[in-house]
Amino acid sequence: MVKSRQLLWIKLFLCLLNSVFWISGIVLMCVGGSVQLNFYDVSVVVKEISSGAPTVLFATGILIFFLSLFGCMAVLLESKIMVQLFTVLMIIMFFVEVGVGISAYVYRGLVHNTVVNLFLKTMQKYSTEPEIKSSMDHLQEMLDCCGATDFTDWFNTSLVNVVPDSCCIEMKYNCGFDVEVSGQKNINMQGCVVKLQNWIQDHHLLIGGVGVGLGITHIVGMTVCCILLHQLKEEYEGMR
Repeated sequence: MVKSRQLLWIKLFLCLLNSVFWISGIVLMCVGGSVQLNFYDVSVVVKEISSGAPTVLFATGILIFFLSLFGCMAVLLESKIMVQLFTVLMIIMFFVEVGVGISAYVYRGLVHNTVVNLFLKTMQKYSTEPEIKSSMDHLQEMLDCCGATDFTDWFNTSLVNVVPDSCCIEMKYNCGFDVEVSGQKNINMQGCVVKLQNWIQDHHLLIGGVGVGLGITHIVGMTVCCILLHQLKEEYEGMR
């Protein structure tokens, strides 16, 4: 009777954990889909890096969503094989997440330089490719930024001493013309890549906290799965 109660509590707790995974999966799918729809134009600017990110986010959400459903089925059916498989998948996902997190931290400087270089290369196409022009203007207006690291990046393009009107704080026709002469009071000085980096740094505790929280949830889930397997084994042996 006591073991049956323990088994019931373990099953309820695992279902609760799977509900957390299920919700996080839905959130990731929503975020990925929203980014893909609302920031499609922006992704053109650094398409080599950013265009695949929302898709990966959406796919990760789907994976977590179905994994959590599989976990609930394994617990409710009390299937030892299914619980074992779910545990193995949880362990694999945990180590993948840890690997991605460590790699992102170790190579953060390389990632930053790569994004800056891609951004600078894309700026060279501003005057010749309408799609790039529209995307760049949309990004600079949305983030109140100008160039990659700062507004002077535009001086190394075909726009000599000129920045796009989308760099202006108060936009008007030709407001970015002859910046060095007319002054820079109406120009957003900070670059777009730097602005994004600063945003990440300002919110690093929140981002890190979410990552640590998911990691702890995974560890607890794996531990409870092992306990459930032990309980199922004891119950099976007691029936023999």
